[in-house]
Amino acid sequence: MENITIVEALGLSVVAITVVMIVLAGLMFIVEGFKYIGGDKPSDQVQTLSQPKGVPAGTALVEDEESKMVAVLTALIRANEDQQDKKYRICSIKRIK
Repeated sequence: MENITIVEALGLSVVAITVVMIVLAGLMFIVEGFKYIGGDKPSDQVQTLSQPKGVPAGTALVEDEESKMVAVLTALIRANEDQQDKKYRICSIKRIK
């Protein structure tokens, strides 16, 4: 076995850490580049979940599956605040006016 001095060990450590950082930076640039390659274009439509100020109170908000799921999960969180060990099952989703 060969004896390694402290200076050689520190040099080897610096080279190893530098190689790891270069590989990690390369992976970061590759992952960031995927959003520019063949990705779906973001839609220009913005769906609001709260009632805008200029809209009358009787006007219905946009209903889609995502907003329904958010409403159901919010209701489950509120129902589960006091009793943490209960289990719930969602049978149907109905809008209450």
